[in-house]
Amino acid sequence: MEERRWEDLEFDCLVNVLGRVGMESLLLDVPFVCRSWHEASRSPSCWKHLVFPQDIYLTWDVTLIDKFEDYYEIHNCSEDAFIKFVVGRSHGNCTGLSLPNDCSEEVLKYIADKCPALISLSLPADHFLSSESLSILPTLIGKWEHLENLWLGSSDYLVNIITEITLACSKFSGLSVSSATIREEEASAIVTNLPNIKSLILRGGHGWIWRI
Repeated sequence: MEERRWEDLEFDCLVNVLGRVGMESLLLDVPFVCRSWHEASRSPSCWKHLVFPQDIYLTWDVTLIDKFEDYYEIHNCSEDAFIKFVVGRSHGNCTGLSLPNDCSEEVLKYIADKCPALISLSLPADHFLSSESLSILPTLIGKWEHLENLWLGSSDYLVNIITEITLACSKFSGLSVSSATIREEEASAIVTNLPNIKSLILRGGHGWIWRI
């Protein structure tokens, strides 16, 4: 029986497999295996689910950006430029996104414009976000009308965020806050505006967890 080779796998099947290997492999390994894998790795379908390392610059001794610069012969690539490059590979097809620490206002605006199909979004802890990035988040929610799940670093601006979710995201069903301070205003917004929520996880700064 003739041995079948991975590079001979039908294109759509290859894309389906490569879409599961993770961002780092898609960037640094897969494109250099053979021509068919290189072509498949450029399919937007491979970049629908993007999980960035929490800290792009502190991954062991050689960072992800270091490797990226070396493989693609790029010099002085900023974190913003790197995130935009990766997100841009999806060509608007990204449905799941977990962002790294120190995510800038510029990057959030870019994602709002370039990821209209977003279903799940995870943001870093708020002490890794600038005040400008935090303050604009409620204004961006309206661009993610398909959003169903949102993970936040804290409850800052939570009332405004929930208000925008109510207006724009008809299928929203899951909210998680990793460091929550829930006062009457936040509690009222959750109960009033998210009556059909299926998953609610609120972690308090003193170790308590409220989950439904």
